[in-house]
Amino acid sequence: MVEVLSGGSGSRTRLMDREAENSAERSPGAVTRMDMHCHSRASVRSVNRAASFLDIAECYTEPEKLYEQARARGMDLFTITDHDEVAGVVQLVERGFEGVVIGEEVSVVFPEDRCLLHVTVWGLTPEQHEEIGTLGLRDDVYAFSAWLAEHDLAHAFAHPLFVQNGKLSLWHLERAALLFKGWELLNGAHPGTHRTAIEHFLAALTPRRVQELSAHHGLRASAWTRIWDKARTAGSDDHGLLNAGRTWTSVASEDGKKIADPVEFLRRVMAGQSDIGGVGGHPSLMAHQLTTVASHWYGRRIADHTSIRNKYIASKLVRFAGVEVKRPSKARLALDSAMRRALWRKKKTLPIVRALRESLEPVLEKYPDLRANLDPSTWSDGAPISQHERMAEFTEDLCSALNSAMASSAVRSIRGMDRLGIMDHLISYAIVHLAQLPYLFSLFHQNKERTLVELVEHESAPAGSGVSVLERPMRISLFTDTLGDVNGVCRFIQNVAYQANETGRDLQVITSTGFEVPEWPNIYNFAPVFVTKMPKYEQLELVLPPLMKILRHVEQHQPDVIHISTPGPVGMIGYLAAKMLRVPVLGVYHTDFPAYIDRLFDDHAFTQICTAYMKFFYEPFTAIFTRSEDYVESLVQLGMPRERMVALMPGLETSKFNTSFRDDGIWRKIEGEGIRGVGRDAVKVLYVGRVSVEKNMPLLTAVWKQVAKRCRDANIPADLVVVGDGPYRKQMQEELKGTGAHFLGFRHGVELSTIYASSDVFVFPSTTDTLGQVVMESQSSGLPVMVTELGGPKEVVEEGETGFVVAHDDANAWIDTLSNLIADHDRRSAMGRNAAAAMEKYDIRHSFEHFWQVHVEAWHEHLERIGFERKPGQRVHLNGPSNTPVVMPDTDKAMAGPDQPR
Repeated sequence: MVEVLSGGSGSRTRLMDREAENSAERSPGAVTRMDMHCHSRASVRSVNRAASFLDIAECYTEPEKLYEQARARGMDLFTITDHDEVAGVVQLVERGFEGVVIGEEVSVVFPEDRCLLHVTVWGLTPEQHEEIGTLGLRDDVYAFSAWLAEHDLAHAFAHPLFVQNGKLSLWHLERAALLFKGWELLNGAHPGTHRTAIEHFLAALTPRRVQELSAHHGLRASAWTRIWDKARTAGSDDHGLLNAGRTWTSVASEDGKKIADPVEFLRRVMAGQSDIGGVGGHPSLMAHQLTTVASHWYGRRIADHTSIRNKYIASKLVRFAGVEVKRPSKARLALDSAMRRALWRKKKTLPIVRALRESLEPVLEKYPDLRANLDPSTWSDGAPISQHERMAEFTEDLCSALNSAMASSAVRSIRGMDRLGIMDHLISYAIVHLAQLPYLFSLFHQNKERTLVELVEHESAPAGSGVSVLERPMRISLFTDTLGDVNGVCRFIQNVAYQANETGRDLQVITSTGFEVPEWPNIYNFAPVFVTKMPKYEQLELVLPPLMKILRHVEQHQPDVIHISTPGPVGMIGYLAAKMLRVPVLGVYHTDFPAYIDRLFDDHAFTQICTAYMKFFYEPFTAIFTRSEDYVESLVQLGMPRERMVALMPGLETSKFNTSFRDDGIWRKIEGEGIRGVGRDAVKVLYVGRVSVEKNMPLLTAVWKQVAKRCRDANIPADLVVVGDGPYRKQMQEELKGTGAHFLGFRHGVELSTIYASSDVFVFPSTTDTLGQVVMESQSSGLPVMVTELGGPKEVVEEGETGFVVAHDDANAWIDTLSNLIADHDRRSAMGRNAAAAMEKYDIRHSFEHFWQVHVEAWHEHLERIGFERKPGQRVHLNGPSNTPVVMPDTDKAMAGPDQPR
């Protein structure tokens, strides 16, 4: 059954992992089915070089068991198509198994460039199999095609869009269209999206098109009748006794009788009378095939050479893959444990081992169907791992349970600075991630043909059909490590997410944090695998995001562009996602981290390390956005080419930050919370942001001490209001006792808007911000501002009109300027009006449209570079919405923690 995912998740055909009836089967009469592509242990030579190096066979399935599984799942006829081998299926024929036809998956290359193809052939004899090798047909696809036609052998070009040795292109596909009558449309190990592209490609074949291709390539079409009318086949491509019979080719009989003769079945298939049905491939399915093959290899080659304890644990795990390894007895296990205690008393057990003992059984209890299927007597319909959706869920739950079980001891090791403990936990977390390598490999493997798939669809479909990638709206996945904090980066990302929903654009924000984030339909907060407060910086998190959960989600979304907002762990996953999907990666240089580190630690070595990391991180980006012109030079110093830099139009939500929110009663309300003195009638000097050394807060501390004294001497009531939190807050609060300084902590939504508008002056001493979103918000709220000459904030300040740009190291200038502003009500008011008027042009809607357009241009430039050309008369989708706008919830109430349901 084909399920089409659309809307916010991106339009993508997915063949779901369950047996599905094909509604396209032509007749309500008898239908004969055959899984025309599967493998047995006779596929001894792996087509994968790494597997061959480790002497891992392509498949370990006994032919008889494969036969039993296929018949149990409703297959009427049977074949095995081992790689360049027929021994497995011949064994069944010789033993008299009913309805079996000899098959083979032949490896064959184009002689021009050695591009590798696989062609499944049925109905051949053992002698013809030998002839393929004797005549050297595997080295010449043209000679092989002619040989197939000469012997009238049923065949199909297998998984036509599978790029095996990096050489397959549209050129090869066009030639294959002239060479092969049969094409495999649905393969149970490869993505269902391949089927859609192949169908578009074959639908474009007409007698005229065949003539055009023949003339273009200088190649005569094969001798098959009506070469443009392809025989269509499907098969599971099973390698692990998991999916045999779940994907099939079918032929309907009008006489109401099933076809008993495989030769007649193949004749009808080649005559174009077949239908296809069942499931297509997806990453979990492929991961489980790989795991099964690896488990068999372990059981045969490694198990007997491991320790008693490891063998006991492994024997329990490999049963999920249908592999039986003799389990050590409990007595032998107890003896081994006693000997270990006696000989290695000081040796600690890795945290992962303890976690596995604690977690495996409780997690398995939640999956009674998988537990019941651990009994080998049930494996005729597949081992537990063949239940792909359930097994993927189980693996995910088990890994989460293991990570949780290790979390508390990991935190203790970090806080206790226990180096060995930290190392043990790092090794244990690495093991958990290594256990998920089959899933990671499969995600990359299942998406490696994405460019070719989209190119085939683009070239095959007529202009205006909406099939071409150039004719559909863009999809973006935006990755950020920060979303629940009070800073300009968070608000910028939230603004982008909000505008995307308001305008119907397909943009998803991906994060992993323990903080609350907006509960909006396009924000996905994945619960961290591990999270703790950063030492000496309690307002920030140390987070280990769930790699596989995030990548699986992005794989389903299928974005066209990856946008990375921060260079942290979530940002690194975004980079992996871009590599996985073969799409361009773009990002914003929000924060000058080298400058932050230099100011925070005053250590040149740390600054050098940070600079090197930033260069490594941003180097692969197709485009790097800056929020101000000032930081273009910072990127140039990192070694980034100037031509890759784009200045984003600054923007803010002027509807949420304006003078209409002014309410002097807000101060009395806040005083009612226990913040004494803030409710008095006084000039309010506001700071919003992180309270930390790298924000240059020591300067503000020193300045306010003197300003407060001058105001007292002049009998002018004045208060410093600090909104936010950070590691410097305690010291700053201590130093400013009795000076009218009030620390409000984090504030959000309407309350924050009201605090802005009800203040009188805004100060922002930071030297490391690339823009300073809060500087724009405060001006929009009618406040004159003070900023330093370093960083981006000065670019949105009009000197003497909306604020002042003051040297970051001239405390006296800060003291004089701020004191004068506090004392001059009329000037404050005039500058505040100027500031509010100046910010109107920065409305977030204009900024968002610029943001979106830049991404569309980067995406289309990427498509052009990899070979997509606009067809005559083709209307390219440039900048419009991709779905119906979403009604957004109340932004003050819509906050949620990680992985909360929406």
